[in-house]
Amino acid sequence: MAVTAFDKDLFSVGGLGRSANEVLNYVPNASAGTQQHGRPRWWIRGVGAGQQQLDLANPVGFYLDDVYISNSSATGLPLFDLERVEVLRGPQGTLWGKNTTGGAVNIISKRPSLNGQDDNYVKLEYGSFDNKIAEGGIGTTLVDDKLAARVSFRFDDRGGRFDNLYTGNKSNEIKDNVIRGQLLAKPTDNLQALLSVHYRDYDTNGTYWTTASYLPSGVVRNGYAPSTDINDISTNAPEYSRNKQFGGSLHVDWDLGNAALTWIAGYERFTTRGAGDTDYTPLEISRSYTQARSSQWTQELRLASSGEDRLSWIVGAFYFNEKIRSNAFSATLPQGAVPAQAITPTGPALAFSNTAYRHKAESGAVFGSTTFRFTDALKLTLGGRWTRETKTLDFDRRASPAATTPGAVFTWSNYAQWWNSYTGSIGGAGTFSNDLKRTWDAFTYDVTPSWNIDRDNLVYAKFSHGVKSGGFNTAATLPVALTAVRPEKLDAYEIGYKSSWFDGLLTFNATAFHYDYKDVQVNVVGPNPGAVGGATVSYLQNAAKAKVDGAEFELALAPVEGLKFNAALGLLDTKYTRFIVQNSTTSLAGARFVRSPKVTLNVGGSYRFPLAELGTLELAADARYQSRQYYYVTPQDTVNRYYLAQKPYTLTNIRATYTTPDEKLSVTGFVNNLFDVRYLNHSLPAANAAQGVTGDTVAWADPRTAGVAALFRF
Repeated sequence: MAVTAFDKDLFSVGGLGRSANEVLNYVPNASAGTQQHGRPRWWIRGVGAGQQQLDLANPVGFYLDDVYISNSSATGLPLFDLERVEVLRGPQGTLWGKNTTGGAVNIISKRPSLNGQDDNYVKLEYGSFDNKIAEGGIGTTLVDDKLAARVSFRFDDRGGRFDNLYTGNKSNEIKDNVIRGQLLAKPTDNLQALLSVHYRDYDTNGTYWTTASYLPSGVVRNGYAPSTDINDISTNAPEYSRNKQFGGSLHVDWDLGNAALTWIAGYERFTTRGAGDTDYTPLEISRSYTQARSSQWTQELRLASSGEDRLSWIVGAFYFNEKIRSNAFSATLPQGAVPAQAITPTGPALAFSNTAYRHKAESGAVFGSTTFRFTDALKLTLGGRWTRETKTLDFDRRASPAATTPGAVFTWSNYAQWWNSYTGSIGGAGTFSNDLKRTWDAFTYDVTPSWNIDRDNLVYAKFSHGVKSGGFNTAATLPVALTAVRPEKLDAYEIGYKSSWFDGLLTFNATAFHYDYKDVQVNVVGPNPGAVGGATVSYLQNAAKAKVDGAEFELALAPVEGLKFNAALGLLDTKYTRFIVQNSTTSLAGARFVRSPKVTLNVGGSYRFPLAELGTLELAADARYQSRQYYYVTPQDTVNRYYLAQKPYTLTNIRATYTTPDEKLSVTGFVNNLFDVRYLNHSLPAANAAQGVTGDTVAWADPRTAGVAALFRF
């Protein structure tokens, strides 16, 4: 299969890991753009989730120490004290975990050592925006060859990058603290058990969103013109988030001689609450407050052969259970009731809404894969999986009636806690409820013949059929939008070549693939004629057909001692071939997939050389080029709505690391985004002629940043 793996040095010395999304910046045809350390938008080969609701699982699976985590908001946790990270491309599910259509990101933590090989370390870092980081991993052997423990931590405190021009305060402060504890036991020579628990406390203060105008005057709406400085924002409503995450797993491995039995039990809980200014201006137009909680537990059982015979195999079973409770509020408060820039002659109509739902997902599967070696060089792998998944939704929405409704009242008893103090009228089209339940069965499979031409050259072909379960549009604001989406199905055809040259000094891998994609789960955002009354909505639906063609090339070269080069090229062509916007006749056929640039190119190099008896110095640099990408399926207009796309850009990072002769201390200086490239992390559609809105909402990525880190090994 197509897989990219990263070792621990990229995270401990290279500085990667503030958020899990960073790993996809080094993978061809992949990205995971996010803001702060929040919910990554996982995309591999054009396959990802445009809808960012809690209950819609991403088609790219995320695994922490073999435990699948469904809630994408819980997958942005920092990466530290690792053994390695693996990124698998293409449909997965016949070997382990949950079925996915896009691929998988597999995080493997550093385990405790039973023989004293603990690799203890502490790392201290300071960088731009008063960013203070402390992390480490400390292990000990409690009973030789029988019992060991390890504690790991990461504390990240970053000051506000943005200036809030309305309040005069800094905005976008981040605190992200994680601690992990592990206990490894080996009661007998053929039995091991690893207990792992982690806790995360992640808080943010202030927004990173602002607005940008398409008019020469710079006005976005109601006479307000935002600053064009990418480090400025201007909002009146409080914005913050408070997030807690707790999880753990029990991993048991039992060697039976001719086979190995693995049992993994996992649990993950994520809670969040926060407020926001959803018009991203100093005007009192819209504000939000949200409370949500998700909890999941998983069970996985695998039995695998030793792999020594001509026929090798693995069989397993997987169970997943998730519960989500969400309560989201929005409002437009009276002018003058809260701090805000005055709107003349009058402000927008008063409004209030509350969307509450309970969601449950339950999934069970059996899977297996077998490989038969016809000769030492030629083999065939067959895998299959049967899955049944049931989802239920209890959905209730309360909203104030239209401002033009006779006798309608809009009142609050406490503006400081407006979300639980609304005393006005409720009713109209925005007030509705429904209970939905769906069950889906799926059989997914893969066929992979491969040929080892010799010990250094392998070619393979792969066909895989992947399915991602359906779901519900819990972002619905009108009854017609509260729909169930069908499972999406993907047929992937892939050929690959893997090679090693000159006794391992050069490795080269190449892959070409074609995807036939059906019932693609797509998020349509914006004023769409005929769709939900033409309102600006986030509208989850199925696109009937789409296709993807692409290729990937990866190269690693170490020509002489201390010198390393690497490069990865991704080529991608995506297109919807049959796509009618639901409840309308609007066709989006021909549109490209979102977050799917046609070209991605990663290059990097490092040179490590001795400084006589003073130690060593390593100089390193890497760059990533990305061609144009769109953030939405509509509009894809680079002339009139260019803020909803990101034009081609290149990011360059450099670092220099000094290591003492005994390798106990490494000191690194680094600069990220060396050439201070201005680019968008994301954007939101906002322009609406009927409402006099002449701009869209944007989130500018970090400018050039720099810092220094000291790594102590003991």
